[in-house]
This record gives sequence, structure tokens and C-alpha cells, in this order.
Amino acid sequence: MYDDAGRLIVAINFNMALGDAWEHADDAYCPEPLTALAYRFGVNYLVYAMTH
Repeated sequence: MYDDAGRLIVAINFNMALGDAWEHADDAYCPEPLTALAYRFGVNYLVYAMTH
């Protein structure tokens, strides 16, 4: 979704629990590759938000 100025305002990740992966990153039951992917998504969103 974009606002009237054409800026991205909503990002949807299908079948991703980013918040859970961040919250449980230090728990043994949360797989490391999924946690690493969640952090990469978060960093990408942050960089995009700060540069656009």
C-alpha cells in the first residue's frame, strides 16, 4: 500500500513471524536460520525507511 505521495506505508510478509523470531532469538527452539532471516528483514525495512 502506498500513500498519496507514492511512499510505501505497509509491508506484508506472508507466513513470517518476525516479532516472534526477534523475541525468541536466544531460545533453543527457535531455529537460527529463521532468526537470522527475520533480523535481515528488519534491517532492510529500517534502512529502506531511513533512505526513502
